[in-house]
Amino acid sequence: MGRMGGPGTRSRRPRYSGIFERLEREAGFVTPQDPISEFCRRDIDRSQHAALDGPVAPARQVFRDPREAARVVSGFARQAGADLVGFTRVKRSFVFEGVEIRHRHAVILGLQMDYDRMAAAPAQPAGSEALRAYWVLGGITVKVAEFVRSLGYAARAHHPRSSGGRPPTVLHTLAAVEAGLGETGRSGLLVTREFGPRVRLSTVTTALRLPAGGRKAFGVDRFCRECRACREACEGGAIPDEKKRVRGVLKYTIDPDRCLPVFARYDGCGACIARCPFNRGPGTGPGHRRGQV
Repeated sequence: MGRMGGPGTRSRRPRYSGIFERLEREAGFVTPQDPISEFCRRDIDRSQHAALDGPVAPARQVFRDPREAARVVSGFARQAGADLVGFTRVKRSFVFEGVEIRHRHAVILGLQMDYDRMAAAPAQPAGSEALRAYWVLGGITVKVAEFVRSLGYAARAHHPRSSGGRPPTVLHTLAAVEAGLGETGRSGLLVTREFGPRVRLSTVTTALRLPAGGRKAFGVDRFCRECRACREACEGGAIPDEKKRVRGVLKYTIDPDRCLPVFARYDGCGACIARCPFNRGPGTGPGHRRGQV
């Protein structure tokens, strides 16, 4: 495996827990079977996963510096439909054990989920909305990787949706933190300035030189110390009251044994997203959700 540079490369790598296989085996989790959701699921499995990598154009586009390359890639990603775009070096701390990544640089992509549909969480249509976001973002991610390869640089898409038989490759939440897109909250999800936790994330790794990124705190961790809205909303009691040390880092860690049955019951849940005070609806602008905090 190629070097994965930058600070934090000595951190222990995340290990896949097998949670998606457990969902299918123990909880009977099934993707919602309405025609739209079923099409999204099939297209992800049959088309998008087959297009994660591909041939690189022989002619290479030359950029003055990594910032110019980032402007071009970011411009394409936003035209393709991404709501958030960030850049970072590939770090061992967010690449799962057993995964081989040759590239040094990463593009992190975010897509917001519909505010009104997610407000129904944990009931439908929140679960269907999450699947729709995975499908749309998956298509964007594949296209961004294809665009970078058209510039003459190797690139691989790392899909936002994992499942039994398709384990995760990149811990997208931590990659997004390293790219400065947000902070992790008590729920373990990325909390962004723009949408709170109401986002899905994906990654493109590439040989194209891009900016190193960097963490950007805006008060989420401090706020979460006092706020317990997501914890109170969680039917399974999976969200902790205190942090614990994981791979050398002090963080809030979700209890999968408590989360799994509730997640399966609602085909996705999302109550922690809907109840988060950082979750913002249409027209609220910067700041917390109107009427809160």
